[in-house]
Amino acid sequence: MDTELWYNASDVYEAWRLLLNASTKLGSSPTFRYDLVDVTRQAAQQLVSDYYLDIRSAFQRHALPELLTAGGVLVYDLLPELDSLLSSHSLFLLGRWLESARAMATSDREAEQYELNARNQVTLWGPNGNILDYANKQLGGLVLDYYGVRWSLFVSVLVESLSSGRPFHQDQFNQIVFQVERGFIYNKKRYPAVPAGDTLEISRKLFLKYYPSALRRSRAGPV
Repeated sequence: MDTELWYNASDVYEAWRLLLNASTKLGSSPTFRYDLVDVTRQAAQQLVSDYYLDIRSAFQRHALPELLTAGGVLVYDLLPELDSLLSSHSLFLLGRWLESARAMATSDREAEQYELNARNQVTLWGPNGNILDYANKQLGGLVLDYYGVRWSLFVSVLVESLSSGRPFHQDQFNQIVFQVERGFIYNKKRYPAVPAGDTLEISRKLFLKYYPSALRRSRAGPV
């Protein structure tokens, strides 16, 4: 996974802090709330990259406890929190994306096909992952049920590799994870098209939990 950034990661964290500081005056503005979700989303994505580096380092050093810790935070805390944030705003909903596709149909059969295409576009982009993640999106529902499942599988395979002493094979993992990706395309699960939760509250919770260590890490630079 490429974790290189063309910008200063700490600038995003600072923008996040400033936005939350302005929430008392601007919190009722729909435009402000959109920006808050978007900046928080980007900060969380940077954190995902950080935890990936921790996971990779722990695996390479055969440090199973550290791998379990970093993987556990990523899979069971950060990604669910990010999904909740995205689900709190109507413009970051997978359900809205899917419903907009279905609305173009003239029959139930066509609606099913349009939804399948909409799912495919933001994930595999082709029947066999021809351009995997080419048009990937961070949407409420998609982060938890697609990316979260992939990350969980990845961490589990690495843990099993260290526990058993068997090497990790990328090609084998790709075959396994493809079944998860393809399964999402066809699972027909319905997703809400109406937001839930308070954007400010969720963003603030993420900030208090992750901002101090994230800022220190971004200023320290890559290890």
